[in-house]
Amino acid sequence: MGGFERQRLYGALILLVTALFIAGGYPPLARWGRQLRIAAIGFFVLALAAALIQIILWLAEPGR
Repeated sequence: MGGFERQRLYGALILLVTALFIAGGYPPLARWGRQLRIAAIGFFVLALAAALIQIILWLAEPGR
């Protein structure tokens, strides 16, 4: 996966997290608010872990 595709993937994950948080506070979806916020936090942790792994791999590459 190239750098451009990876950046688009991270951008899509951040947009998903934002949409889930907004949907969690939307009054007609109040019934699902807690589940939506939990899903948003889970996707945020996933995106953070993926970014940290990529940084670690980048720093550990030979010749750096």
